[in-house]
Amino acid sequence: MAFGVPGKRIYMGRPARILNLENTDHQNHVVAMLSELSALGFSALSVQQHGRSALRFLNWVEKLGPGRVTELKKEALEAYRSHVANTPSLRDGGPVSAKTVYQELRSARLLIDHLLGAGVLVADPFAGFKMNYPKSRSRRTILTKAEVTALYEACENRGERALLALAYGCGLRAGEIENMNREDIRIGRGLVLVERGKNGKRRAVPISGGVAHDLARQLERRSDEKHFLYNAKGGRLRSFTVQKRLKRLAERAGIARPVTVHVLRHSIASHLLEEGLAVEEVRVFLGHALLATTEIYTQVEEVQIREMMEV
Repeated sequence: MAFGVPGKRIYMGRPARILNLENTDHQNHVVAMLSELSALGFSALSVQQHGRSALRFLNWVEKLGPGRVTELKKEALEAYRSHVANTPSLRDGGPVSAKTVYQELRSARLLIDHLLGAGVLVADPFAGFKMNYPKSRSRRTILTKAEVTALYEACENRGERALLALAYGCGLRAGEIENMNREDIRIGRGLVLVERGKNGKRRAVPISGGVAHDLARQLERRSDEKHFLYNAKGGRLRSFTVQKRLKRLAERAGIARPVTVHVLRHSIASHLLEEGLAVEEVRVFLGHALLATTEIYTQVEEVQIREMMEV
């Protein structure tokens, strides 16, 4: 991604997306924020999306708000929330979702945090402002640590333990498990390489000693094939078969709730956060482009937190 300030326009991504800002300071604020996010380790896509949202926010500040971001008050943020909520969706012309409203405010929050850190702002307009994170339509299924232990104890072969190591221990998606090759398991380096994650993104996932042990045992299986997990005929284990095996494993473990790859991914994310790992570190671990996506896991209902704390 490249960004700059040619005249009064800021170009974001390819193809170019342009927004006019009248205030030169506002232009420079966005560029500085993007540099800071990049330095903090945000993905290029995340930086780009936050930048576009920040541009929309400052465009509103200039045309419909107080005029300058330095004059922003909490009341103006409430007005901006209403503005975003009442702006027709570019996708279908209908109302935007509560999640979209939250994400736009999240980017504005990042911009204000940057300005506070840079000393441009002294008072925080977000102080006392409720972001109103949208509640999920349905409660996420998150296994307790005791249930995860039961899954491991129900395993009958090294392939099942290796599957759990990838789905829970590494938090991989179903497609990432299917595409995993033997050469992607780097036991000596303590890493699993995901060559083709979501949106084609490549990442390295650190593994614990227990996960490394289970993956190493699967590698002991001699094969001329490059894939890591096998079906009954020795071919590559496909996503739908992965889900079937997890279902059978859950039945043997006596777990009534659905156990899928994504449930295990939800579970490891919540467990890592509950153990104190920073949200940004969990974002990198899971391969999320946006920090806001990972922050969903910080919204786990209190009862689920209590369940995890009991084991």
